[in-house]
This record gives sequence, structure tokens and C-alpha cells, in this order.
Amino acid sequence: MRALTVGLVAGCVVAGFAAGVVYGENRAGSTVTNLFHAPLSERFAPGREVLVDLVEIPPHRRLERHRHPGEEFHYYLEGDPEIAIEGQGVIRPAPGTVGHIPFEAIHRAGAGDAGARILVFRVHTTGKPWRYLEDGKPEGDDAVRR
Repeated sequence: MRALTVGLVAGCVVAGFAAGVVYGENRAGSTVTNLFHAPLSERFAPGREVLVDLVEIPPHRRLERHRHPGEEFHYYLEGDPEIAIEGQGVIRPAPGTVGHIPFEAIHRAGAGDAGARILVFRVHTTGKPWRYLEDGKPEGDDAVRR
């Protein structure tokens, strides 16, 4: 009986590890590099700042669904970006085009065969985290921000 219990536990551990690797494989490895961060004039846009980030997503990876406390504008530099905006479906913009994520809209960026590089310009609420995951947490393990 003890051997059966040990075998079942070991099998569950291996299955759980494999599921975690497959799940993590689809999300991890993206980088977000902050290129510019500055407050806007309080006379012009009180409580707002600008963030400019370079988002790099490896092939066949996706970020977690999230939202930002601000308006977001994209310039698709290269690759096969895939952008899913809640209520709007998935778009696959061509490099050299631009896109917009409405204020606090839940969305997710991903990439196809060639990965993706996206320049993101955000008018952001001053002092707030750079993003919130769908469950409300201010961070995730799907991307490294530097």
C-alpha cells in the first residue's frame, strides 16, 4: 500500500511539474525595457506621466491578461504581434502600424512565429504600478520589466 501511495504522489508531482513547465513556457521570457519616464505638466495633465517601453515577446509566447492605469499606444516594430483587447477580439497588426489600448481595458499581447517587438507609449496615472493583472495584482511572472 505504501508503494502505491508513493507512486501516486510521485506521479502527481511529475504531472504537476510538466503542466507548470508547459504553462510557464507560454508566458515567460518576455522583456519590457523602460526607455523614458517623465511627469507631464500639472497645468496640462494633472496627475499624469508618460512611460515609453520596448516590449519584446519571444515566438509563441503571450503576456498575462492585464490593464494599465492609463491610455496606451503601440508602434509595432517587427515580428508577428497578436493583441487581444477584451470585447474587441484579436488583431494581428503588421510591422510599421500603430494601435491603441483604451484606458484600463483588459488586454494581452502575444507573438506568432517571428516573436514581436512593440514600442509602447503610455499616458499613465502618476504613482500607480505599471500594470495590474486581470485578478487585480500589480505584477506577474510573465515579463521582466527593467
